[in-house]
Amino acid sequence: MERITRLARISVTRAWGFCGLAILMVMMGTASHPPYCFTFGALGCGITGLVMAWYGLTYHHRRKVEDTEVWLLLAPEDRPAKAVALPLIATAMRDELLEKAWYSARLCGLFLVLAAALQGVRLLLGPAG
Repeated sequence: MERITRLARISVTRAWGFCGLAILMVMMGTASHPPYCFTFGALGCGITGLVMAWYGLTYHHRRKVEDTEVWLLLAPEDRPAKAVALPLIATAMRDELLEKAWYSARLCGLFLVLAAALQGVRLLLGPAG
């Protein structure tokens, strides 16, 4: 179970990292207008969190264990019986997906607060600021 959990963490973190890289590139592209930068960052993190939460909540509906990345990462001699592997992998993946969805939601909230604060400062300073 420990190996399956570790592989699930690697799989989900890798996917989450690629999403984060895409979000960072959009944020860098809009860095000339900081409120937009953080608004787009919040939007990206929010979408990522929602998608990961949805996948986490529906992951147990997988029909074949062979379709999971964790199964493919397991060495053939380390693979449990298919009837046992699917619930183990589904549980590990659900836990990791929901954890990363929670991190994404918190980051989304932080970016929204930063965007609002920067927009407020911009409004206070007026058109010249």
